[in-house]
Amino acid sequence: MEDIPTHFTPQVNNYIQYRPHYPQTLLELLQRECHLTQAQVIADIGSGTGILTELFLKNDNQVFGIEPNPDMRAGGEYYLRAYPHFISLAATAEATTLAEQSVDFVTVGQAFHWF
Repeated sequence: MEDIPTHFTPQVNNYIQYRPHYPQTLLELLQRECHLTQAQVIADIGSGTGILTELFLKNDNQVFGIEPNPDMRAGGEYYLRAYPHFISLAATAEATTLAEQSVDFVTVGQAFHWF
């Protein structure tokens, strides 16, 4: 079986440079339909280089980026280094290390099929 935590290691720079970002309308939808506010804490599972995470950080949310791949996580930490509300965790979807009821929203971008 393929080693999922290191599968994307060679792609980190490509993800940062070329992967499309999520539209602002996604944030607006979550605010309208799910009552997302700036005060709520988010766990972004499989956060990778931080593309989805950044959308919530720009909204001034505190975001835990959960990423098992060390290189992808380092890419996200570098890319999101200017955001004080970003906390990077070396963890998996199945074992996030977060305390129960410590977040208000759990998000997954394009990583959901890995767990």
